[in-house]
Amino acid sequence: MTKDELFDSVLTEMERVWGEPGFGGEFEAYNWLLIHYGITEEEDNTWMDICAQYRGELPDALSDLTEQERTEVLGFLTDDARVTDFLKGLLQRYQSSGAVYPHGKG
Repeated sequence: MTKDELFDSVLTEMERVWGEPGFGGEFEAYNWLLIHYGITEEEDNTWMDICAQYRGELPDALSDLTEQERTEVLGFLTDDARVTDFLKGLLQRYQSSGAVYPHGKG
């Protein structure tokens, strides 16, 4: 799969898991994500950086980071092999379970 195909596949899996409300980033949702899929908050933040790059919103997304943090994120995002590997791993974890987030169900 290409990087773009992986990105689209992760989006599809996220829609399945999170449904229409989507992922709001609440503590409980991050905890649920870690328990059911083994995906950490840090990994979700990396995913959000990739999304921001795809949407052309990266400067805004990185504006609250230190210079060193921005350099690290940009170094990652400009390395297609690292991004592709990250997306492959994220997709595999999302495909590893049929769990669907129980919005508003406790």
